[in-house]
Amino acid sequence: MITAPLIGVGIPVWRGAAFVAETLESVLNQRGVRLKIIVSIDGADADSEHACRPFASDARVHIVVQPRRLGWVKNTAAVLAIASKGTEFVCVQPHDDWIEPDYFSTLLDLARNRPQTAVVFSDLAAFGTHEGVISQESVIGTPMERQLSLLTHHFNAVAYRGLIRTFALTGLPLISGNDYGDFACDTIWMARLARAGELVRAPQVLYHKRYYASSTHATWMTWPRERKIAAWIRHCLDLLAEALTVANDPEDRRLLIEAAGCRLVMTDIGLGPFATEINRMSPRRLWQMQTIFDAEAAARSDIGPLEYTLRDRLLRVVGLMRRRWIRHIAGKGRKITTKLQ
Repeated sequence: MITAPLIGVGIPVWRGAAFVAETLESVLNQRGVRLKIIVSIDGADADSEHACRPFASDARVHIVVQPRRLGWVKNTAAVLAIASKGTEFVCVQPHDDWIEPDYFSTLLDLARNRPQTAVVFSDLAAFGTHEGVISQESVIGTPMERQLSLLTHHFNAVAYRGLIRTFALTGLPLISGNDYGDFACDTIWMARLARAGELVRAPQVLYHKRYYASSTHATWMTWPRERKIAAWIRHCLDLLAEALTVANDPEDRRLLIEAAGCRLVMTDIGLGPFATEINRMSPRRLWQMQTIFDAEAAARSDIGPLEYTLRDRLLRVVGLMRRRWIRHIAGKGRKITTKLQ
């Protein structure tokens, strides 16, 4: 008889008393898998601790109370480090979401069939203040192809909630934060994992993500415009830094830098929560944004000077403005057609 692989489930908790029982029940009700569940309560949070304590009677559940507040990123890194010890797979399970009973068994089946994967993940269903199905296409191919795919097509970190092969963490720094409310650190973490292997999608809804007004992601939308832009610049630089670790020659480096520059200003393809504001910027403001991006990149040892000309930067801004104009004319055409009908 083949023993099922042990899965480490890390549940970082902060002010989660209203939701964490539902989360824990959904994890404990998983079918056909072996689990080691680590609950990390982020500092003094008596209500959350009280909500979690009854589940400690299950031998699979271990509760850790951090001596001080770490923040969601450092608490996630802490619980990942514990949950990954002695396990073949590990995952992060936010305290306010829940999973279908066959979530882990389905992902394990997919992982067995795709041994080159670092992460396997499912689609998710949003509920609460936002509803709908959120999916992310698989990130596959060579390490270079994976990083280019993330730079040009991905923002929503659906795979963040997936099942990670523990060996993929070898030599990788765990999830890390930034000075902008840890903006989009889950997306950066996906790029880091993509250095180790593919991120492969199970195209079915097995995960349920709760949206509510006081969540971390929701607060990003309340920031002043300048803070949003600064956070987006930092995000693009961090994603580029992860990507450059797989660049084997100057041409690879040039391609990744160009992709990051496009991500910075060409948000009309819908990448990121601040796309609408960036799409409304004037050419002059976009140029300033790129100048800041270039200067900050040059100051970072993990990026360095960017190998593209001023002409390349100008063409990128002009291209964006041209697409805006085409969309504007197309929109007018649709209105005229509707009137004629």
